[in-house]
Amino acid sequence: MDRASSGSADRIAALEAENARLEADLARLRESERMYRSSAELAARLVWAADPDGGMVFLDYPFVALTGMSAEEGLATGWYGVLHPDDREPTRRRWRHSLETGELYLAEYRIRRTDGSYRMTRSRGVAVRGEDGAIRRWYGTTEDIEDEVRTEEARREAVERLRESEEMHRITLEMSQQIAWTAEADGSGLVLSERYQELTGLARDNQDSRESIHPDDRDRITAAWTKSVESGEPFNVRTRLRMKEGSYRFMRVRASPQRGEDGIILRWYGVTEDIHDQERAEIAQRDVEERYRLAAQATNDAIWDHDFRDGVIEWSDNAAAILRATAPIGRTPASWWEERIHPDEALSLIKSLSDAIEGDARRWSGTYRFRRDDGSYADVLDRGFIIRDAKGRAMRAVGAMSDLTERHRAEAEIRRMQAELIHVSRVSAMGTMASTLAHELNQPLTALSNFISGTKRIADNPDVPRSVLVEALDGAGAAAQRAGEILRRLRDMVSRGKVSVGAEHLPQLIEEACVLAFVDEDALGVHHRLDLDPNAAWVRVDRIQIQQVLINLVRNAVEAMAGSAEREVVIATRVAGNMVEIEVADSGAGIAAEHLGSLFSEFMTTKSGGMGLGLPISRTIVEAHGGEIRAENREGGGASFLFTLPRTRRRAQKPRKPPRL
Repeated sequence: MDRASSGSADRIAALEAENARLEADLARLRESERMYRSSAELAARLVWAADPDGGMVFLDYPFVALTGMSAEEGLATGWYGVLHPDDREPTRRRWRHSLETGELYLAEYRIRRTDGSYRMTRSRGVAVRGEDGAIRRWYGTTEDIEDEVRTEEARREAVERLRESEEMHRITLEMSQQIAWTAEADGSGLVLSERYQELTGLARDNQDSRESIHPDDRDRITAAWTKSVESGEPFNVRTRLRMKEGSYRFMRVRASPQRGEDGIILRWYGVTEDIHDQERAEIAQRDVEERYRLAAQATNDAIWDHDFRDGVIEWSDNAAAILRATAPIGRTPASWWEERIHPDEALSLIKSLSDAIEGDARRWSGTYRFRRDDGSYADVLDRGFIIRDAKGRAMRAVGAMSDLTERHRAEAEIRRMQAELIHVSRVSAMGTMASTLAHELNQPLTALSNFISGTKRIADNPDVPRSVLVEALDGAGAAAQRAGEILRRLRDMVSRGKVSVGAEHLPQLIEEACVLAFVDEDALGVHHRLDLDPNAAWVRVDRIQIQQVLINLVRNAVEAMAGSAEREVVIATRVAGNMVEIEVADSGAGIAAEHLGSLFSEFMTTKSGGMGLGLPISRTIVEAHGGEIRAENREGGGASFLFTLPRTRRRAQKPRKPPRL
C-alpha cells in the first residue's frame, strides 16, 4: 500500500513538475508573442498567418484599423479585396508560387486605406514546417513602405535630373561659344579650355591672353582683373575677342574665387561667353529708341506708357513742353490724366478706354480737350496700342498724344477764308450780271409804272368797267412780284450769312436758283427744262452755297451756247446710292479735249475776261459737302457738269416757300 502510495506521489510530483515547466514555457511564449507584437507595432507592421493552402487564418488588428475591413472578412482570400485592382493578379501569382515551392514570400502592392487612398506596402512570409518537412503554417508581416518608395523615387528623380543637368551643361559648353578657364589665387597660371584655341586659333598654353583682346580694351580689362585679384571681388567685364579669321566678337568674361575654410582665395574659376548677338541687339535697340525719341520730338507727340495693373502712366521727356507743364511730367497716377480731361468729355472718353480694355480691342483712340497747367485746354488726338497677356488680359497700353490746337485754329481760319472767298465769288458773279439784272428789273418796274398810270386814268373815267380796273391792278401786282422775286434772290446770294447745313428740298432749291440763273433767258433766246427725280427730293446741304454752284454752272452753260442755233439747258436729278446726282447740261459746242482735265484748276478759264475761279470754288463747295464734281461731253453735242450731294430724309416741317409780296 505504502509502495503504491509512494509511486502515485512520485507520478503526481512528476506531473506537477511537467505542468510547471509547460506553464513556464507558455509564459515565455506569451512574453515572446507580446514582444513580437510590440516590435511589429513599433515597426508599423501588421502580423498575419495562413494555412498551408494560403488561406488567411489570422490578421492582426492593425489590418482592421488600416483598411476598414473586419478580420473575419479578410480571412481566407478576402484580403485580396483591399488590394489595388492592378496589383491583385500579380500578388496572387506571387503568393501561389511561394505556396507551391515553399520559397520566401516577398511582394509589394498597394492597399486601400479607410479614406479610399492607396499606400504601397511590402509583405514578407515564411513557411513553418513539421518534423516531416511538410508546411504546417505560413507566418508573415506587412509593412507600409509608401514614404520609403516616394523617397526612393524622389532620390532617383534627383539623380536623373542631376545626370541630365550635367549632360546638358557638358553639351551646352561644347555647342556654345563659351571658354572655361581657371587661374591661381594671384591671377597667374591661366588655364584655358580647348574652346579658346578653336575660336581664337591661339595655343591654350599661351599665358599672354592679351593678344586675343581688342587693343582698345586691353588696358581696361587688365586693370579690372588686377582690381578683382587684389580685392577678391567677382570679375565681370565685357570685351571684344579676336577670332582666328581676324574678326572681333563681343564677349562677357566672368570669374569668382574659390575660398578655403579660412576665407583665403584658393583659385579663380571663370567663363568667357559669346554675347555678340546680344550686344548687337542692344546697340540696335538703343539706336531704335533714339530714333523713336527724335521722331516723337519731330512729330510733336507726347509718348505715354499706361500700366493698367499699377494704375500709373509714364510720360516721355517732351510731354511737358507739348502739354505746357511747368515741370517734367515723368510718372503720374492714371487719375492725373483723368482729372485733366474736359468735364464734358471725361465720362464718355474714360468709358471708351474701359470698354477697349475689357473687350478684345488691340487699339484705342479718342479726340478730346486736355487741361494744361495754365488752365487752358488743348485739343488732342490720343491713340494707343493695348498689350495683352497670353490669356487676353490687358496689361498695358503704349501710345501717343498729339496737340491739334494750332491745327484746328488753322483749319478754322482756312474755313473762314474759304467762306469769304465763296462770298466774294457770289458778289463778283452778281456784279458780272449787274447789267442783265438791271435790264430785267427795268422791265417789271416799267410795266408797274405803266399799269399804275393806266389805273389812274381808268379810275378817273367812270365809264370804264370795274373788271378792267381789276385787270390793270393784277398786272401791276405781277410786275411788282417779279421785281421783288429778283431782288430777294439777289439779296440772299450776296448776304454774308453763316454756313448752315441741313435738310433741303432739292426741287425748290433748284427753282429758286433758276430765278437768277435764267433771269435773261428770253432776251438770249434760251429756254430751260427741269427733269427732277421725285426719289431724289431731299439733300443735306447749305442752301445758298449749292445755289451758288447751280447759278455758276447755268451761267457757264448759257455763255457756252452763245453761237448755237439750239439753246437749251437741262437740269436733271437722280438717285446715286446714298447720294443724289445733279446734272446741268447744255446744247453748246462742248469742252475741248485739252481742257477736260484742268477745268477745275485755279485760274484756268476758257473765257477772254474770266478769272478762272468759278469752277474751282464750285468744286470746293461740293467736296466740302462730301460730294464730287466732274465734267464730260454729251454724245449728241454740248457739255454736262455733274455733281453729287449727300441724300437725306425728308424733314418734319414743310419745305420753305418763297415769300410773296
